[in-house]
Amino acid sequence: MQLTRELQDKSLRIEFNDGEIADIKVLVVSECNEHEDCRGITYDLISTNRPNRAKEGSAYWADSRDIRSFEVIGERT
Repeated sequence: MQLTRELQDKSLRIEFNDGEIADIKVLVVSECNEHEDCRGITYDLISTNRPNRAKEGSAYWADSRDIRSFEVIGERT
């Protein structure tokens, strides 16, 4: 499965290359065709196995190359 705009407004469980596992709500999927540096997702963090990383009220960006795997865990509520 690839990161596509169909994942916007969905909840995902993501495993990052650095070992972090996070539950997120996808806000925007960037499918840039210019170069790989602009491919990724903007998301709200629900939970993470690295709680010291979380900042209340922040949206986050993840480069698609930093994502090892993901699964859809629900629709956005």
